[in-house]
Amino acid sequence: MRIKEGQIFNLMDTNGRRNDVIHALQGYLTILEEIQNNKKMRWASIPDSFAQYEFYRQAIELSPDVFVKHDPYDKLMEQIKKIPDFNEAVENLDLGWIQRNYMSYPELVGQFDLGIEDRARHYTSNLVKLGFADDDRDISPVGKLLLDPQKIKKDELEKLLPVDGVNIVYLRQLLKLRLFDSGGERFYAPFHLAIFVLLKRTRLSENEFSELVQGLNPYSDFTNIEDYVVNYREGDIVSDIEIDIPEELKTQEKISETVFRKFYKNRKSKTAVDVYWEFYDRLWKYVHEEKNPDKLDSVLTFYEDNRAMLNKAFGRGKNLFSLKTGDRPSFTVFDDQHPDILTLHTNEYLYIQFSLSKILDQIREYSDTTKRIFKASGMIRFYNGFVELAYRELCSCIFEVEFIRSRISGNVSEETHSCYRSQREYEGGLYSYYCEVVSLSEILRYTKKEITQVKDHIREEFPDTSMEKIPFLLAEKRKKEFALFLERSYPAEKVKEILRMFADRSHDRQIKEMVSQDASVPTIYEYIVGIAWYYFSGKRIDLLGSYNLTLSADFEPLVHAGGGQGDIVIYEKDKVVMLEATLMNANSQKRGEWEPVLRHSINLKVEEETAKTGRVVTSFFIADRFDYNTINIWKAIAAVPLQSTVERDKFTDNVVIMPVHSEELCSLMDQHREYDAMISRVHQLFEVDKVNFDINWRDKFMEKVIDDRAGGLC
Repeated sequence: MRIKEGQIFNLMDTNGRRNDVIHALQGYLTILEEIQNNKKMRWASIPDSFAQYEFYRQAIELSPDVFVKHDPYDKLMEQIKKIPDFNEAVENLDLGWIQRNYMSYPELVGQFDLGIEDRARHYTSNLVKLGFADDDRDISPVGKLLLDPQKIKKDELEKLLPVDGVNIVYLRQLLKLRLFDSGGERFYAPFHLAIFVLLKRTRLSENEFSELVQGLNPYSDFTNIEDYVVNYREGDIVSDIEIDIPEELKTQEKISETVFRKFYKNRKSKTAVDVYWEFYDRLWKYVHEEKNPDKLDSVLTFYEDNRAMLNKAFGRGKNLFSLKTGDRPSFTVFDDQHPDILTLHTNEYLYIQFSLSKILDQIREYSDTTKRIFKASGMIRFYNGFVELAYRELCSCIFEVEFIRSRISGNVSEETHSCYRSQREYEGGLYSYYCEVVSLSEILRYTKKEITQVKDHIREEFPDTSMEKIPFLLAEKRKKEFALFLERSYPAEKVKEILRMFADRSHDRQIKEMVSQDASVPTIYEYIVGIAWYYFSGKRIDLLGSYNLTLSADFEPLVHAGGGQGDIVIYEKDKVVMLEATLMNANSQKRGEWEPVLRHSINLKVEEETAKTGRVVTSFFIADRFDYNTINIWKAIAAVPLQSTVERDKFTDNVVIMPVHSEELCSLMDQHREYDAMISRVHQLFEVDKVNFDINWRDKFMEKVIDDRAGGLC
C-alpha cells in the first residue's frame, strides 16, 4: 500500500468502516467467492457485469443491522420495478438483456454506480489492503486459506502459540503488511513497530499505542526509534509538526466570521463550526478587550457547555482549561494557568492547535480499525484503556527485539535474502509475496540455526518443560485465565440477562455494548450460549477449547471460524456434546439451519464411531424460537440411517438433535447437578424401536414398480 507524505494510513476504507471489522471481511470474502466461483461473474460494473451490484445486494442482506439505510439502492429498485423487462433482467441477473438494451436507459444504468457499485468497490478494497484479494478482486491464496482455516499448516513456532487458524492468518498478514512511500521504495511495517513497542514497554495507554503505530509512516525518521518509543508520551506525535499558517490569519486583529469559516471546517458537523466561532468570539473579547468577570465567565460557561467538542477541536484531546466545572478564579490566576491559549497571537495559536488536534483526531479515528484488525492476530491485549503483549514470555523469544527493530522500516531494494526487489513484486498481484501463503518462520526469514536459537530461548523461559508440552502448558494457563475472566465479566445473572435480550432484535446495539463491538450479534449469541452451557455443566467443561469462534487475546468474540464444524463441540471422557446456536427466525430455520445442523451432527457421530471412542454424541439446537416442522424432523431422523457427508461409505443411526429454547437454557443454568442426567434423558426420549431399516428401500420400490410395469407390458 502506497501513501503520500503527510497522509495517515488506514486499513479500512472510510466508506466501508464498521465495528465488526473481522466479521465484515470474512463476509465480504464469502460473497466474493460465491459471485466468482458459483455465479462465474467477472469483477466489473454494469453493463459489463452484475458482479459489483450483486456484491452490494448480498452485503446489505448479510448485515441488515449494519446496512440499515441504503437509500440509493432502494430508490433505484423502485425505479426499475416500473420497467418490467428491466426489472426481470436485474432479478434474473440477465446480463445479455442489459447489454442489448442499456443504451435505452442511460440514466438508470448510471445510477448503479452512485451508491451501489462504487460502494462494492470501497468495501472490497479492504480485502485488497490485507492481501486477501488483488486489485481485480480475485481471491488470493491467503484469502482462500482464510475461507477455510482448517487447511492451515502451522510451522514449528506457530504450533507453540495458543491461537486458532484465523488468528494465525491475520498474524501472518499483519507481519507482512508494509506501507510504502509514493515511490514504492521506502517502507514502514506498523505491526512490527507494534510488537517492538510492546516488547520495550510492558504496558502503555491505548492513545500512546495508537499514536505511535498510526502516526508514523514511511517518511518518518526511525534512526532513534528505541529512545522515541521508550520516552513517548501522549500527544508527542504532533509536537514536531510544523503548521503553515495562512496569510489571512497572520494578524493581531480579529478576523471576520467569513474568514474564520474558510479555515475552520468540520466535515461531519456543520453546527460544530458555529460552536468554534462562538468560542473564538468570546475568547477574543476576553484576551483583547478590557477584562471583567462577565467576559471570563462567558468564556468558561460556553466551554463547560461544549467541553468535549472544544477539547477535540483545539485541545489535542485534552482539556483546554485546567479547571473544575464552576470554578471562577481571578484574572491573574487564570491567565497564569493558561499562558499559551491567552497569547496575543490568538489567531495563529488557535489555528495551530486546531490543525494539530485534527491530525491527532484522524490518527485516533483510523487507529480504531487498526486496533480491531490487530486484535484478530490474538497477540495483543486491549483492556481498560491499556495495551500489552499477550504470551509475553513466548513472544519475547519468537520476536527477538533487535531483529524486530531492524524490520520496522527500510528500503525494499536494499533488502538481503529476499525474493523481491520492488514494491510491485512485494504486493502487486495475486501471486505476489503479500498474497501468498507464507508461515511465521518464513516471514521472519529465520534460518534453521535461528529457529534452534529461538527454541533454546524458549526452553530458558520455560524450564523443566519440554517443547512438546509448552503449547499444552500455555493452553492450560489460558483456560484458567478464561475461567477468571468469566467470573469477573460474565456472572450467571448477567449471562441470563443478555441471553433474554436476543428475543428482541431492537436490543442488538445494547448487546454489542455489553459484550463486544467487534463481533456480529449472531456471533455474540453463540458466545453467550456457550457461557450459559458452561454454567449448566457446573463449570467443568473446557469451553475455551470447545468454541468454533475466533477470540481476541482478551477473550472477546470476533468471528465464527467456520470450517464445517458445529458452533461449539464439547469433548469429555464419556460424551461429546455439540451446540448449534441460531438467531434465525422460525420461517428461516428450515432453509438456513436444517442442512448444516444435520450434517454436522451426522459427521460428528460417524467420526466418533469410526474412532471407536465409545463416547455418546448429543447435539443441541439452541434458538430463541422454533419452526415446529424442524423440531419434528429432528425427532424423526433418529429412526433412520444417515450417511456421512465426509466419508460416503459410512452410515450412522439414532442421531440425536434436541431443540432447547434460550429461556429454557437460562433455567438449565441453575440445574448443573442434573447435567449428566438431562443428557441421558434426552437419549431416552429419542430412543426408537430398533428395526432393520433397509437403506435401499426407495431403490427397491422403484425397481419393483418398473419391473412390474415391464412385466405387464410383456
